[in-house]
Amino acid sequence: MTYEKPWMKLAVHFDADQITNQLDYAFTSCDGSADPRHGPYMGGVHFQQGQHVYLEVNCCGSKAGGFTSFQIVDCCLVSVPQLTQIGPGIPTRYSLPSPFLQSVGATYQFPLDFESHLLPPDPELPELRRVRQEWKHNLDVGQSKGRWELAFIMTVRIIRGEQDLPELRVFSFDPEASVGGRAET
Repeated sequence: MTYEKPWMKLAVHFDADQITNQLDYAFTSCDGSADPRHGPYMGGVHFQQGQHVYLEVNCCGSKAGGFTSFQIVDCCLVSVPQLTQIGPGIPTRYSLPSPFLQSVGATYQFPLDFESHLLPPDPELPELRRVRQEWKHNLDVGQSKGRWELAFIMTVRIIRGEQDLPELRVFSFDPEASVGGRAET
């Protein structure tokens, strides 16, 4: 996939056989600012105003266990606005409902329009089958500065073979996110 600049990619990963519901996730961006390891945004995700956000979903599963593929049943981003201004004699203000222009409210349901790819075997883990699904669209980060609690929730159908019934699983993660400069509190 070709990314428009400025861009950020959210890559989520899960194992068809994992026992937890936590997604492994990574934000990467054209300038390296997405997933700060230090500074005021440490541990969160810092978006740039006007960025295009792309999504890819990666799954691996044991070939011996019959894993063949997965299907995304639903996929949603939830943003909970945080305070941007509070104090004596000034009005209390919150961030907009979402940092993304496509979302009018606090939730954004991704249209189920993904392109699926069977990935080549990993030489270090040849017993795993790896499948990637790339969302054919992108989200656009707005111009408003702010802070949000961000959650990503996804339901998938894990397909293991012709004789096994598909298994439905829910996976998620929930970092903090910000756009623009440091919000005043």
